[in-house]
Amino acid sequence: MRKLSRKETAKINGGIRPDQCFYIDSNGVRKIGCRNMPFQDAGGVWVYPLVECDACGGL
Repeated sequence: MRKLSRKETAKINGGIRPDQCFYIDSNGVRKIGCRNMPFQDAGGVWVYPLVECDACGGL
């Protein structure tokens, strides 16, 4: 058997979507989270989040 490429392994393991990333939770465990993208507030000012990757759903 040949060694699988990174793309093939990601397909089997599910991989992560482009809007997802890895973060370290409070227990020191590496988990998949959601990428915090810059957004515009009500006044039209761009707000850049302090943490680039965090748990999905704001938990």
